[in-house]
Amino acid sequence: MNHQKVYESIIYKAKSENRIKLRKNQESYVYYDNHHIIPACLNGSDKQFNRQLLTDKEHYVCHKLLTYIYKGNRKLACAFHRMTFGKNGKHNKSARDYAYAKELMRTIPISKETKEKLSKVSKGKPSKKRGIPISTEQKKKLSIAGKNRKHSIETRKKMSVSQFGKKLSKEHKEKISKAKIGKPGNKHTKEFKIKLSENNKKYKTGIKASKETKDKMSNTRKGVKKSEEHKRKILEGRKKYFEKLKEEKLIM
Repeated sequence: MNHQKVYESIIYKAKSENRIKLRKNQESYVYYDNHHIIPACLNGSDKQFNRQLLTDKEHYVCHKLLTYIYKGNRKLACAFHRMTFGKNGKHNKSARDYAYAKELMRTIPISKETKEKLSKVSKGKPSKKRGIPISTEQKKKLSIAGKNRKHSIETRKKMSVSQFGKKLSKEHKEKISKAKIGKPGNKHTKEFKIKLSENNKKYKTGIKASKETKDKMSNTRKGVKKSEEHKRKILEGRKKYFEKLKEEKLIM
């Protein structure tokens, strides 16, 4: 099918009828949509010579044809998707058009300019879901889904690369600490404490880490500099540890 010819034939037919925006047809009124012959996203003029009145069906078909004529155009795909689904998704649509509109949105990527515009618009705006409490049933479902989900090795690598070198600000740390205060989930159970102590004992009895583990640990710490407070805390912790060993007469 020659989509361009079909598109032009619809436009020529509409022009030949000398349509008016709203006209009376016997007892009812006929309403026409104003359509850009050359789309505005393709630098089409907003003047009258580039506009044509079309019926609802013609308007929809023309937008569908434009997605075939200008393949890969995200803005035209969005326009067709909006016409198919509407704002609330309540528009009547055929299975073919539904699948085609969805496929366009999945396959055509968003440009960098559009992403930047979206990020600028969304900056400073609160989330729509913020403040809406989650039900206990929903929480259970989320926890079950999270437990059963296993990330692939590639995904884990991507996650580690994206988080590597990131430092939390003081405000962020304070918010995290405030959010954790008073929550029962932050206190370790007795069973968990016993497991931790057993693991620590194993490491103290001379079990050495493998070369792979050592390499991983060294790579994760590369480029990370300790603050003076951190160094002071480490020294204080070591002193206390050696004092305990002296009290227990494990060292002289």
